[in-house]
Amino acid sequence: MLTDYHMHTQPDGVGARADGAERWDAHGGPWSVGWLAAYVAAAAARGVDEIAMTEHVYRFREAADWHDDVFWREEATASLDEYVGGVAAARDEGLPVLLGIEMDWLPHRTDEIRALLDRTPFDVVLGSVHWIGATPVDNPNDPPRLDAHDLWEAYLDAVIAAAESGLFDVLAHVDLAKIFGLRAPDSVAGRVDELVERVAAAGVAIECSTAGLRKPVGELYPDPDLLARFQAAGVPVTLSSDAHRPEDVGRDYPTAVAALRGAGYSTITRFAERAPEQVEFAPWM
Repeated sequence: MLTDYHMHTQPDGVGARADGAERWDAHGGPWSVGWLAAYVAAAAARGVDEIAMTEHVYRFREAADWHDDVFWREEATASLDEYVGGVAAARDEGLPVLLGIEMDWLPHRTDEIRALLDRTPFDVVLGSVHWIGATPVDNPNDPPRLDAHDLWEAYLDAVIAAAESGLFDVLAHVDLAKIFGLRAPDSVAGRVDELVERVAAAGVAIECSTAGLRKPVGELYPDPDLLARFQAAGVPVTLSSDAHRPEDVGRDYPTAVAALRGAGYSTITRFAERAPEQVEFAPWM
């Protein structure tokens, strides 16, 4: 079996969405059965059996005031209820689509995060660190201005806190801080060890994401060495593309599957109603 448990119905940024809107509008909107079916078809073409839509929480009006950031406020225009209803309609049509969300780790908003998760029937919840305080981690228009040591110290603190919060099922792109090529320096090697140990103790999964292959860093999240360390610590894993358009669903999966095998994994984690299950991944890749 192959799954893709990280994807979005549209690109980030108001301008990018305006440029691409005609694609999903032709199907009835970004949450329409027709547009979600395009993702399912793209997945099937790459041998992916099941997908999870994991829209960014910052897309939704319900979270508009959670973070004081211009990008966040510009993005928060959609209705969470419409998104949930769209995925439910797709499932009613028999499409293998799970309801998920990519939830940003905002330590000052844990009560609001928990309340939203408690009232929404998600199958899988991703936890991500896209901001360290007011500093964006992965915005190409506003890259971090910290040096490598300070960036990684702050980033690792945030990821560990997210893992231990109990809010999330999967940590997304766990070494995202390297996105622009600023890899973890030797000075934080001990903190990376701590990350692996504390994620394992928290019982949360990580994802093996091909998205990094499409970014300036040009490698998987996490890198193969870190992936192997998570495996050795007993951390479960999901597969993901972080697609923002159908064409990227399941993209570069042969590379990801080879990395999983090389790291020692024989299973991936499947979710339903936030309950994990280990399944063998496809033997033909």
